[in-house]
Amino acid sequence: MRYLKYVTSLVVALLAFSFVSAQEAGIRFFKGTFAEALAEAQRQNKPLFVDFYATWCVPCKKMEKTIFTQPEVGKFFNEKFVNLQMDAEAPENVEIAKKYKVEAFPTLGIIAPDGKAIQINVGFMKAEELLEMGKTAIGEVKGFEELYKEHRAQPNDLKIQQELLTIAPRFLTTQDGMDAEKWVVRVRKLYKDYLAKKMADNSLINKKDYLIISNLGGDDADEVARVVEYINSNLDAWIAAVGEPAAYYVIEKNDERMLDLVKKGDESYKTYLEKIRTDYKKAYDVIKFKTVTPYQKSVDYYGALFAIYKNKDVPQYIKLMSSYLNGLGEDANAADYGIAAQSLYNAAGKKLTAADHKQAIAWLQKAIPNETTLMNKINFLVMVGDSYRELKDYKQAREYYNQAYGESLQMGAAEQAQQMIQASVVYKLSTLELLEK
Repeated sequence: MRYLKYVTSLVVALLAFSFVSAQEAGIRFFKGTFAEALAEAQRQNKPLFVDFYATWCVPCKKMEKTIFTQPEVGKFFNEKFVNLQMDAEAPENVEIAKKYKVEAFPTLGIIAPDGKAIQINVGFMKAEELLEMGKTAIGEVKGFEELYKEHRAQPNDLKIQQELLTIAPRFLTTQDGMDAEKWVVRVRKLYKDYLAKKMADNSLINKKDYLIISNLGGDDADEVARVVEYINSNLDAWIAAVGEPAAYYVIEKNDERMLDLVKKGDESYKTYLEKIRTDYKKAYDVIKFKTVTPYQKSVDYYGALFAIYKNKDVPQYIKLMSSYLNGLGEDANAADYGIAAQSLYNAAGKKLTAADHKQAIAWLQKAIPNETTLMNKINFLVMVGDSYRELKDYKQAREYYNQAYGESLQMGAAEQAQQMIQASVVYKLSTLELLEK
């Protein structure tokens, strides 16, 4: 009997140890509302760490399963913070999410016990990045303003500048009004000077500086062009340092430049088109299509857009866009077909003929079944309904509007957006009733 009692006690002890270990293995999240969690943070005199998530957000779920469960992460955040997971799209949380500028997911916030944002970060974070964010917030790692003071004292220290620019995006999201404008101006100047110095001594080619470029570059077209040329002229070294994203940076910025020019009807886009098979060929070679080259794909795509934006030449647009989509073959996805139709509507609008509307419908009907983003799918369904309305096929128009309304029912968490979409669809349905009379 005593043996049995000993075994039972041992099992209980082991179970208790397992329970404690499981709890300590990851972040323990407070069970309650935001207000209750903030009150608990005030009681413990600790900052509040908030995981602002959405139920549909895949990166949010990945962080929950792979980052928040790590022992090192759990130990640090359980000791230093009160932690809360909050569905930012739930009706009771919408105003709180607005207050902390939650516009994308995941958003990770560190909030002082008085409710003021200390740090806000948008996007998936690795464990080491999350830990750095937490340590910066509580002063174990230097914060932005402290580093900025050091920079003022040592204006030529590139290491301090690198640290500043790395954490600048998180810092800027916590600023409002005149403070935000002041810091944006300072960061932009610092970024510009930093790039010039690092390009001059050829020390820019590394992961930290690539992330700085990715996060802070883009406002100044001339500056972006210089960075593109610098990365492209040192592409082998950049790929060795950061991988294929360096090549995709060149591609993305060149494509953005061509798109901007064709929408303005500026034929100089062809200069950048030619770079795809000359100066930027090595970068574009990372794209692998089964049946078409990146150059030929771009010839048809940007040629089609130029035809419709410059000359409103819808037949030429449809010819070139069809060639573009046929050339992609199996590589064509929902977005390709959806953009083809959307560009047709945007550039030609009410000038579309019955045949043009039928072509748009054909493209959208290929996009809809494979579209995984709910808002895009709803938009495509409404566009088809609009085209059928213009064709006076009111029965089909009603069917697609109703499908769009049905899809919107899945947006329960995004109540405000859902209401706007549903009101728009209901209005479109009511106009059909008038047209049919």
